[in-house]
Amino acid sequence: MGGPKETTTKVEPWDGAKPYLTDVYKQYDQLIKDGAPKQWSGPTVADQSAATKTSQAQTQAYATNPNASAGLNVAANATKNITSGNFDQSGNNALKGLLGGVNTGPNPATSGVNNFLTGNQFAPGQSTLNAGMNYTNAASGLQQQQAQGLAGANNPALANLQATASGANIGKNPYLDQAVGNATQKIADQLGNVTNPTIAGGAAGMGRLGSNASASLLNNAQGAAAEQMSKVATDMYANQYNTDVQNMLGANSQYGNFYNSDVANQLNANSALAGTSNSQQSQRTDAANANNSQYNAGRDAQLAGLGLQNNMYQQGVANQFTNAGLKADAANSLNGNQNSQAGLQLSGAGMAGDQYKNGLLPAQALAELGQTQDTRNQNILNNNIQRYEQQQQQGLTNLGNFTNILNGGNYSNTTTPVYNNTGGQILGGLSTILGLFASDRRIKNVLAHTGFDRGIPIYLWTYKDDPEQRVFEGPMAQDVEEVMPEAVVEFGGIKQIVMDRYMEAA
Repeated sequence: MGGPKETTTKVEPWDGAKPYLTDVYKQYDQLIKDGAPKQWSGPTVADQSAATKTSQAQTQAYATNPNASAGLNVAANATKNITSGNFDQSGNNALKGLLGGVNTGPNPATSGVNNFLTGNQFAPGQSTLNAGMNYTNAASGLQQQQAQGLAGANNPALANLQATASGANIGKNPYLDQAVGNATQKIADQLGNVTNPTIAGGAAGMGRLGSNASASLLNNAQGAAAEQMSKVATDMYANQYNTDVQNMLGANSQYGNFYNSDVANQLNANSALAGTSNSQQSQRTDAANANNSQYNAGRDAQLAGLGLQNNMYQQGVANQFTNAGLKADAANSLNGNQNSQAGLQLSGAGMAGDQYKNGLLPAQALAELGQTQDTRNQNILNNNIQRYEQQQQQGLTNLGNFTNILNGGNYSNTTTPVYNNTGGQILGGLSTILGLFASDRRIKNVLAHTGFDRGIPIYLWTYKDDPEQRVFEGPMAQDVEEVMPEAVVEFGGIKQIVMDRYMEAA
């Protein structure tokens, strides 16, 4: 931030401050010679309260009283007896016996199951079923031979259909040409006997016979007749062709039906023969399966007997384990009772310690009260010491503060502008003494904006009442006040920047 560029240098205190500074220095020197500041000469630790002293005496008396600690001795003896005593070991011995397990013995059904699984027994119908796996139907060979024979068989009715089925009769209708001629002749007769005379008669009646118009009408009539005759002939020939093709397809269909009927008859006969053979084989298979079912029923009965024998064995094993469990429960109950009794004794020993501590409760409560009183007494003493030391420093502090006011602006190293006794001169000198910088926008002529300092605009400006209109650079107090209001004060109606605060904020 730029400030005034002064030409007059101030190297001694302000004339109005000189007598005050001389008097301040004299008073400060006298205080030092008189021994200021004097140190606190009294005690710095407050005496203990009566409650604290009483609680300490009670605690010492209780701790040294043999009768108070008698319960602790009894508890220690009880704990020693439990840790080194002997207990009934019958429950533990019973449990040790069970650790070796329960002797269940061999399962009597095991050998029977092994014999059953490793035996070579075969079902009586197995051989019959094995033979049936390679069974060949007697009709299969005959059926194949007959099918091959039918492939080259000749049905006497097929010869009659063969020519038609091959398409040899397509277009062979001997009456078709005569029918076409008759149909077209009727159209020609209509043209010659009716249409043309009618056209000629009409033209003659109008006196136009032989004209181009009458000739055109005759030509049109002849063309229409020729087209009609062509269409009739084409339709008749096409219809006859389609009929011949349908006859050919029908003959082929009948030809195939005859052949298929012969093959089906032969296959039906072969199927009947195969059904008879399969029925016989099925009866043999059913008999074999019945024998196997009877055999398996016997085997199932044997397995059921082995299962019952195994179940009886398992029930006996379960009974042995149940008895072992009852024995273990009884042993655990015996041990639990002993542990419970020992636990009660240990709990009683622990309560003896709590009872001993309870005897100290009154002294502890009194000690807490004494601690509160001791803390307050110490705080009062500390406050008195602090107030004494503050009083000893107060005179020196007041003189130091007054000196700082008189030395405002650090006059030995600071330059101030001279404005020929203008308002700017008076304001600038007073602001420098107080460590302020008159930067109110209202007393300045702003020339240009030059940049920013921590977000605050910086300008080139002159004081309005400066006759020399010297140019300075710096911020406006109003802009600084928006960003850091603690760095701006108002003095004599003019906003000032407090330089120390402004620089600290930087």
